[in-house]
Amino acid sequence: MASVDGLVTGMSTSSTVAQLMQVEALPQTALKNKVTAENKAVTGLQAVNAKMSALITATKALSEPGSWTGVKATSSSDAAVVTALPGAQPGSFSFAVESLATTHTATFTGGSVSSASDAALAPVLDNGVTFDIRLADGSTKTLTPTNGSLNSVAAAINGEADSMFKAAAVQVAPGQYTLQLTAKSSGAAAAFSNDVDGDWTNDLSGALTGLSVALGTPNLTAQGVDAQLRVGTDSPTETSYVITSASNTFTEVQTGLTVTATKKTDPGAPVTISLASDPEDLATKVATMVEAANVALSEIATQMKAKSGTTAGGALVGESALRKLSQDILSTVSGGAPNLGPNNTVGTFNSVGITVDRGGKLKFDKAEFLKSYTADPVKTQAYFDSHKEVAHPKASATKFDPGWDQAQGIALKLLTVGLQASEGVKLPTDPANKLPEGTLPGLVKRRNAAIKTLNNQVSAWDVRLDLRKAALEKQFSSLETAMGKMQQQSSWLASQLAGLG
Repeated sequence: MASVDGLVTGMSTSSTVAQLMQVEALPQTALKNKVTAENKAVTGLQAVNAKMSALITATKALSEPGSWTGVKATSSSDAAVVTALPGAQPGSFSFAVESLATTHTATFTGGSVSSASDAALAPVLDNGVTFDIRLADGSTKTLTPTNGSLNSVAAAINGEADSMFKAAAVQVAPGQYTLQLTAKSSGAAAAFSNDVDGDWTNDLSGALTGLSVALGTPNLTAQGVDAQLRVGTDSPTETSYVITSASNTFTEVQTGLTVTATKKTDPGAPVTISLASDPEDLATKVATMVEAANVALSEIATQMKAKSGTTAGGALVGESALRKLSQDILSTVSGGAPNLGPNNTVGTFNSVGITVDRGGKLKFDKAEFLKSYTADPVKTQAYFDSHKEVAHPKASATKFDPGWDQAQGIALKLLTVGLQASEGVKLPTDPANKLPEGTLPGLVKRRNAAIKTLNNQVSAWDVRLDLRKAALEKQFSSLETAMGKMQQQSSWLASQLAGLG
């Protein structure tokens, strides 16, 4: 509706309507402020949840099977690189690198072409001529190259997925090109021929009409062989034995141990592999767990911080679930380790270097941890990954069930707290179709539902306010019209009175 905007009354109608609408919109503004606050709360909950997920990851590094069996592997020679995986056991052994793996290669010799790509001036096949190649299963397959050039022959071979080899046009001298065939992987099993003068040569060169004339015949360039390690000594004896591998990498030489050979060893200079427990790595894992717990505590404190003067407060001030979560994290240390102290009393985690400082943060003393681990590795481990099994027909009797079994070690305690907060814990008594839900995702879900309801209310207010604005504009327009008529009547009366005089 067009605004008269005070042409008669002199009053700014549009400004007046705008001011009145600000008052009318106060309930909607309050709803919008609630939406903003709820969105900040959701962001805050998600930030805390991310920190709890990081804590879960850190605790698993100290609570899952094999976490405490890690060893550090060293090699006495650059002839072999060694990697220890979970499950490797402390110890040592020696071996000699007798041979490295090679890839089988055959090259056509006795002839060449002046160009690898020119099918007209330097063909190896007549156009339209087919040829057969040996497949991995021993059979042959007929191929038809795009043209008779060397590159087309190589491309046709490489386009066959089941071929035993791959092909390449190689330059053997300036302006002289020939065909080279290379097994698709190293080792003896991948060798496509051990006798280049046998049936393989006759099959291939005979099928490649004209190729043997242009390029000669295929000859062995490199024999495909396996890599070999001789364990025990560096020469054959009754007690030594050989390990073979198609590549230079030997997996599971011992449980969890991988060896990669880089060169042959000299006689009398075997490689000695040493595997020893790595307390420094364990200390790093403990420090990472403690730091993750402190980061989570800091995030909770930030989100719950009360407003102070001009400093804004957190988005989750007064959220009881976060207060409980903070207390749960700290109580994992203050509650001690049941049955791990002297005479099965409650042990203190100070024994393995973990305490709570006056500022409400976890503190890790690496030296105290290493001292404990050196004195008694088994008991030190128990301070982190032990639990009391709670019998139940549906519970696992071999692994820890969070929220069901009673965690005693701090890693399992923090894991339980983290899972309950972030991912949720599925109890043995829960129905099979029930999905676990963490406390934090549950709060996010409920707040998102509230945000949706609030936004619907905001939208409803938009309609209501549009109608109210239209009504006000109509009222003021009617007022202007009425005042205009009154002025006209007043002027007419004035003119009539003036005529009577």
